[in-house]
Amino acid sequence: MRMIFIKKQFIWIIIITGLVSAGDLPSNWEEYWIKSCKTVMTNQFNQKILGIAALAALGATQIDMKVKTYAQTRGLLSKPVSHFGDYYGGAWGHWVLWSSILTSSIMNNEGKENIISKMQFSTFAMLTNGIVTYGMKRSFGRERPNGSCCQSFPSGHTSHSFTIAAIAHELYGESVGILAYGLATLVAVSRINDNKHYLSDVLFGAALGSTVGRAFALNYNEIEDNIVITPYMQLKFTFPL
Repeated sequence: MRMIFIKKQFIWIIIITGLVSAGDLPSNWEEYWIKSCKTVMTNQFNQKILGIAALAALGATQIDMKVKTYAQTRGLLSKPVSHFGDYYGGAWGHWVLWSSILTSSIMNNEGKENIISKMQFSTFAMLTNGIVTYGMKRSFGRERPNGSCCQSFPSGHTSHSFTIAAIAHELYGESVGILAYGLATLVAVSRINDNKHYLSDVLFGAALGSTVGRAFALNYNEIEDNIVITPYMQLKFTFPL
């Protein structure tokens, strides 16, 4: 498990290094990263999301076992749908987002610098969410409902997919955001269905991902004054084969 994590982080480091060297968002990207990380906790709406989610997750621990039993005896999703949620939250989500940014930017005749800047900020957000999520997993050390040790809280698949949803919503508006949050919710349900996480794990994972993605997107939009969200802008999803 540790080797898998190290390999994943190595891949992320390669990606982030390439993106940082490819463009300038902003000229001091370290300042942007630090500011966005602070916004996760200092933004008032984010504080409300995290506070409510923490209370909801705490309350959900009282029914975690009942939800688990129901999911394992009756099922929440069909196997194909649950597998889709698992793949989207793990291996597909970020590639879907990146290919969608590229496709929509080309369709709207955006310049190379604009495309690179969007790729940069989205990567910063997902990498930050991954670091925070993994740190919390290590700190809490909660056993998964299937008995494997010890990275149940919070759900990484869920936080990752909700980070993607928040980015898509802030960049492209409500219509795309609804679709992206719908996919993220499917991921959360699939984690419970597959006996990988408790209800409380996915509740807080959803809030964590949403606040991280939203914080980075808000600071990005503040810097990039030329970004305008219109109701005619569409996001095309492309799945890797």
